[in-house]
Order: sequence, then structure tokens, then C-alpha cells
Amino acid sequence: MSAVDKINIELIGLGKALYNNVLAVPFYQRSYAWEDKHVLDLFSDIQTAIHNNENEYFLGTIVTTKCNTLMPEVVDGQQRLATVTILLSAIRDYFANNNTPDNLIRVAGITSKYLYSQDMVTLEKYSKLKLNDADNEFFAKRILEEPTSIHRAIPPLKESHKRISNTATLAKKFVSDIGILFDATTQLASLVEFIHHSLKVIWVSVPDEANAFTIFETLNDRGLALAISDLLKNYLFGISGTRVTEVQSRWVEMISILEATDNEDIVVTYIRHLWSSKYGSTREKDLYNEIKKHVRNKQQAVDFSTELAESAKLYSAILNPSHTFWGKYSPTAREHMNTLNLLKMIQIRPLLLAVLSKFTVHETEITLRRMVSWVVRFLIVGGLGGGTLETQYSLKAKDIFNDLITTADKLSAELIKIIPSDARFRDEFGNASVSTHYLARYYLRVLEKHIKGVANPEFIPIDNSDIVNLEHILPQNASSSWNIFSDEDKALYNRRIGNLSLLQNTINTSAGNDSFTYKKHFYSQSSYHFTKELNNYSDWTKESIIERQLRLAKLAVKSWPLK
Repeated sequence: MSAVDKINIELIGLGKALYNNVLAVPFYQRSYAWEDKHVLDLFSDIQTAIHNNENEYFLGTIVTTKCNTLMPEVVDGQQRLATVTILLSAIRDYFANNNTPDNLIRVAGITSKYLYSQDMVTLEKYSKLKLNDADNEFFAKRILEEPTSIHRAIPPLKESHKRISNTATLAKKFVSDIGILFDATTQLASLVEFIHHSLKVIWVSVPDEANAFTIFETLNDRGLALAISDLLKNYLFGISGTRVTEVQSRWVEMISILEATDNEDIVVTYIRHLWSSKYGSTREKDLYNEIKKHVRNKQQAVDFSTELAESAKLYSAILNPSHTFWGKYSPTAREHMNTLNLLKMIQIRPLLLAVLSKFTVHETEITLRRMVSWVVRFLIVGGLGGGTLETQYSLKAKDIFNDLITTADKLSAELIKIIPSDARFRDEFGNASVSTHYLARYYLRVLEKHIKGVANPEFIPIDNSDIVNLEHILPQNASSSWNIFSDEDKALYNRRIGNLSLLQNTINTSAGNDSFTYKKHFYSQSSYHFTKELNNYSDWTKESIIERQLRLAKLAVKSWPLK
């Protein structure tokens, strides 16, 4: 009998499927990811279906595989299975907290049917649904344990744990709202019956992972919305054949490295940036198909998964300047990396991956310093859209990986056509307005350090507004004492760099929105050069703002040099 002949497809109630099976989510599957909106939509749909006396509510397809394990593994559907289990647990808890003799029987029924199975010989209990390694312990204690258990207070350590806990809170409220009804017991018992018989899924059971991954992708082709990372993962597993364990291990290694950055949404971004650095800028919507074109057999799947795991270490170092990777670099390099993150120019990350992979430590440190200048110049001048800029960076990254660019000077020479020149940067800086406070604070801090002769002034500033605040000399909400400015001029000049200054927070609070004459006294107390010098102005006008900004613009060219 062929493997295809062994595929079993059944339309079944989800509760009944939980009753019939003991299921495990494989270690390589993503953690619990449903947000409040997904959970509330499901609960609302179930409630509506029951209210309208509908015979069934269809919840999609769930794919499992038996392989050589002791229990079926869930290839697709773990989010729905976990969410429904959380809802059943909340119903169990309601009955447990209203512990009449009949309700205690209901508690035992829900527990034995949907939450736990028990070995008849050893009497050991084990979960009917086991989540992946990252979530299972938290899920078992926070959800499956009885409401009186001390384990229920386990703190969430991961974002997925927080989502599990949030879903439990929503489920408890959903059940409690039903409990307000006159006949709460009947309503909740009916809800359990609906989940068992009428919350329908197409349950697909396949004999091996290869078939499971093929079905998973087919479901996506039929319009089922799936995350790009899930699609890619299952595609790689599907074509890796006898080496699937290697690919699974590499995938989990990549996820573990990236999860350490406290950003669970970074996986697709990372893969896209890595791919763009090797093959040119690739849009997220094209990523999956582009990878499929290039990774087409078992060995390529192994090689690519290995590359994903290895390069994840570099990407993690890009996101975290305290990473041990930076131990071989000078503190200056760490600070430049920190500044690039502050400036939030993620379009440069494909180029960063290439530079950190291929350049020597010395050439990398030179490049990082120049990158800060490039980013600031693009932020001030604008012109190139984010997509165009990433395209240029990705092309140069590709050249670096192909050994066509091997030094910082060669890279600078290749990018010189798009990086704003000194003259253009000075002119644009002289007219720039800045709405984003962290950027304005950064620009002013760097200029301040440069005028004081501090080495590497382009380093990250103090970004704590509790310590250093951004002062608008012409206030954002100007009092009547500022009537020399028309309403139009107030809007036009308020955010100009020439009208901004750094001020210690305590002084800024005292200065308030009063007249310039009044505020000069507070400026004279500042330790910042460009703030203290405001005391030299007799009044503050449009001409004052323009003159001051032009001086700052000349200094900006030196503060963020091209070389």
C-alpha cells in the first residue's frame, strides 16, 4: 500500500478529536501565536453558531502525522487546538469553582476527556495536548492544572506565555459571561457538547512528515492564510527527506538564537534580509517563492538551513551590541552599532550582514562609522524611498558576498553616487525640521560633542527624556508673548533644528512656555554649549532660527563625514 493510500481524512468535531487522541506539537513548530483578536473572533463565532441553532461551525483543516513517535504530531492546527483546550479548561474551572456534586462530575468528565489521559497501569496522568518545548511546561501548569493548584501562578517568561495567559483570561471572561445567564450549567454543558460534536474540522492523518508537509503547502495554495515562516519551514522539511532531522535542528537553533532578542516577529525579517544580502532585495510577499526557486533538493535544504542557523548569530549581534560577538571589536564599533539601531534604519541590515560576514575587523569598524554618517545624511536629505535604499544596500551586500567588494573604501566608492554630498547635506540640514524627538536629541547631542572636541561625536546620545529633554525655544504652545510670530510662522519654525536645543529636564520644566527673555535665564544655567549660548541673543526671531541652523549645518558636515 502506498503512502498516499494510508492518508486518512475525516470530518470530526474538534472536541471528539481531542477525546480520541493524545497529541504533541513538534519541537520545531512555532510557539503559541494567537493574539486577542483571533481568540475573541473564535469565541464570538462559536457563540453565534450556538445562538442560531446551527448544526456545526467549520474551523478548517488540521494535519497530523504519526511517523515513528508514540503519539500523533500536529503539523498544522496547533493554535486552534491550544485555544479550544484553553476554553475547555476555563469551563472546567467554572464548574470546579461552583462545586456542587453534579458539577464535580462535570469537572471529572472534561478533565478525562479533553485535558488529561491516564495510564491504566501506573495511573500516571499526561496531557492530551503537549505543546512545543518552549510552551509546554507553562501551558500544563497555567492551563491544564486544576484551579486550586499552586502551579497556576507560574509567571510567563516568553511572549508566547503571555499570549497563552491572555487567552486564558479571555476564556474565563467568556465563560463567566455565560455563567451570568439563568441556566448557566445547561448553557456551559451545551457549549462542551457543541465543541465535541459540532465544532468541525477536517482531520487529516498522514503516515509520514513528507506527506504532511506537502498537504500543508497544498492547503496554503487553496487559500488558507499561513505565516511565511511556517510555509518556509514546512517546505524545507518536506524536501529534506531522510535528512529532515538535521534541517529541523538547524531551524530550531535559528529560532532559539533570534528569540533571545525578545522579538518573536523578527524571524521573517531576518530571513528576508539574509536572502536579500545574497540574491538582491526581495519583498516579503515574494520571499517564499524566491526561496523555492533556489532551494529545490535535499542537500540545498540542509545547506540553507545551516546558513540560517549560522547567520542568525550575526543578526542577533546586529540587534544587540552587547552580544559576545562584539568582543573582538573595539568599544567604538559597539557604539556605532548601537547608534544604527537607535536610528532605526533597518534597510541597511542586509549590508551589515555581508560586512560582518566578510570584512576584516579593521575594515568593519571603518564601515560601521561611515554607515552612521550615511544613515544620518539619508534621514536629513530624504529623496530615496526605503525600498530603493534597501535595494542599493542589498546589491552591495551581494557584491561583498561574491568578493567583488572587500574593503570599506571600495564600498564607499560604490555607494558615493547615492549618498548625499557634503554640499547637499549642508543645504538640507540648514532647512530641516525634525518631528521625531529621539532623532532631534541625537542630532543636537552629536553637534554638542563635536563642538567640544569629543572623539567620535556621532555616538549614541543619552536617550532618556527624564534626564535630557528637547527644548523648543519658540514653544510648541506659545504664550501671547510670542506674538512676533504669526500662527503660520509658529507652525513653520517650531520644529526647525535651529529652534531646538538640549536642556536638563528640571530646567526645561521650569522654563515652560514663557517669553524668550524669561527663558534666557534658564538657558544660561545649562552645561550644553549650544543651549548656553542662547543667552547671547537679545531676542528670538525667524532670522535667529535661520542663522543658528545654518551654523549647525556647517558643523553637521564635519560631525557626520563621508570618510
